[in-house]
Amino acid sequence: MAIYVDGAEVVLVSEMQAGWYRYITEWRLHANGTIRPRFGFAGTENRCTCNLHTHHVYWRLDFDIRTPAHNVVEEFNDPPIVGNSNWHTKQFEIQRQRAAGHKRKWRVRNTISGEVYTIVPGVHDGSPTPFGVGDLWVLRYHPGEIDDGQGFTTDPNLSRAHLERFMSPPESVVDTDVVVWYAGHYVHDAGIEVGNRVGPDLIPTGW
Repeated sequence: MAIYVDGAEVVLVSEMQAGWYRYITEWRLHANGTIRPRFGFAGTENRCTCNLHTHHVYWRLDFDIRTPAHNVVEEFNDPPIVGNSNWHTKQFEIQRQRAAGHKRKWRVRNTISGEVYTIVPGVHDGSPTPFGVGDLWVLRYHPGEIDDGQGFTTDPNLSRAHLERFMSPPESVVDTDVVVWYAGHYVHDAGIEVGNRVGPDLIPTGW
């Protein structure tokens, strides 16, 4: 693990390996409050890594803006998909996809203080496969919901992310304690090792 300063950012980097794969997890903390989580994928030369495949990474983001309670998640679309406003509030727990055609992004806002963190998708964050499931989940906070509860398995139907387990039945996420799960997807082509770090920008507003 390395911790260093890069311009106006403090950077925390960890290198990991799993079999023939190599991973980097990185957090870039800017002096202006912007947070850039990143995850990188690579692999050693191997007959398995040579096959085109997709990696998936998930971040659990529990913002607690100013307070754990009184938070709400809003979605931006241009052109709008709800009425005439670009921003609309997510009323219940839900799974959402990135939509470049709508310039889609999200924000978590304290309904009392008005302070905001906006979640801006990264340009390399890819698209989910049936195994990768989705791009973003809006959930109500519950203690213990830090993973889907599935241990190691060789069955892809079991080992994929089962975050829908936390939405049965969907609960209200208005003016409460919310958690956002964000996913990035990287197509690993052993012959093209570029653009292999994924992750959103978390940008503060009104602080």
